[in-house]
Amino acid sequence: MSPDTAAPANADSSSPTDQPGAPRPTGSATDPAWFRHVLGQYPTGVCVITAQPPDGPPIGMVVGSFSSVSLDPPLVGFYPSVTSETWPHLHRASSWCVNILAAHQTDVCRRIATAPLAQRFEGVPWHPAPSGAPIIEGAVAWIDCVPVAVHDAGDHQIALAEVRHLNTASTELPLLFFRGGYGSFSPLTLTAYDPEMRLTRPLRHFELVRSIAQQLPDRGLRCLVTAPVSDSVVVIGQLDPPSAPTAAQPTTLVGQRLPFRPHGPSIFQAWAPAAEQEAWVARFAPASQEAEFRALTRIRERGFSIGLGSEGHRRFAAALERLAAEPGTVPNDELEELVASLEYEPEDLSDEVLARARVISAPVFDGGGRPALALTVFGFRARPDIVRDAIAAVTACAEQATRSLGTPPRRD
Repeated sequence: MSPDTAAPANADSSSPTDQPGAPRPTGSATDPAWFRHVLGQYPTGVCVITAQPPDGPPIGMVVGSFSSVSLDPPLVGFYPSVTSETWPHLHRASSWCVNILAAHQTDVCRRIATAPLAQRFEGVPWHPAPSGAPIIEGAVAWIDCVPVAVHDAGDHQIALAEVRHLNTASTELPLLFFRGGYGSFSPLTLTAYDPEMRLTRPLRHFELVRSIAQQLPDRGLRCLVTAPVSDSVVVIGQLDPPSAPTAAQPTTLVGQRLPFRPHGPSIFQAWAPAAEQEAWVARFAPASQEAEFRALTRIRERGFSIGLGSEGHRRFAAALERLAAEPGTVPNDELEELVASLEYEPEDLSDEVLARARVISAPVFDGGGRPALALTVFGFRARPDIVRDAIAAVTACAEQATRSLGTPPRRD
């Protein structure tokens, strides 16, 4: 890393104490190497602070020490080294743009950190922010701001800026700096992003039950947490076991809105008032409406919903994979057609039927006795004994989560 990175806490890349069972020595806070080693256990994001001088090429400086500071007024800050070659040029600029780099942008990071000042943006696509400072193409987000104060802080300075414009620009995961190396992360627990504040109540519920739901991935089960929102079912949380396979580019369904349509998330209707259940069942073909009433009854009696593997399920799973990799690539009418092809709530739970199980969902009730969330486990081996264990785990977890919301679990 260049001196411009201003990330002394992350410079030590390895130590013999990283070996399991090795003795753990202690050091002095005044020893720079020890200070960097200990603080290097904390990962940081990687940003590029940019500016556009009126009479020269754009300026860029890589920092690993950036943070939000205040909401009112909106302030951000970073911590340049007093030995930085780039900081004096940025210090004179009238505006800055903070670019939060994406995981795939290590080449951009290294170029701006190491190239001569006048050549740092050669081959780096960018466009101007409202202030004119560069927004780097492919960055996860950008924050356009104006300097307001600089304070001394030992061998660094604290640079504060007031935010004027900002936006997210990509769904990519951010680039991280950790123990002297660049990388990304494999998210085990994710929560839906809610910039329009439409998911406030479901997200609050999820935060209350998150530690309980974590029992499921601890048992090796993959779990999605969903909530009904208007005419959709929204994936508000995802919890994966630490041993879950991870792709080169991690994907997630968190934030996806799925159609609230038959034959899909009937678990949210099984405890609804009779009039709502009748309206739900009326959406089915007349010949199958009686069977759907019985399916709702089975969900209530069992305390869970079960979906079986089928060609429709495989097509639906493939569509979800496409959505996870690139949101918006599956039209809503295609999703609705796929949801209608799913097979749920078999009459009996024989070993033969359980061997076809693919998803199991259990309700978490709110204070009004309605399912506020559903915990859905999947990815388990389709063996009757494993399926029964998964049913027991997810229903017990859902009952515990219901109690955490202050609601006695429903039994009817």
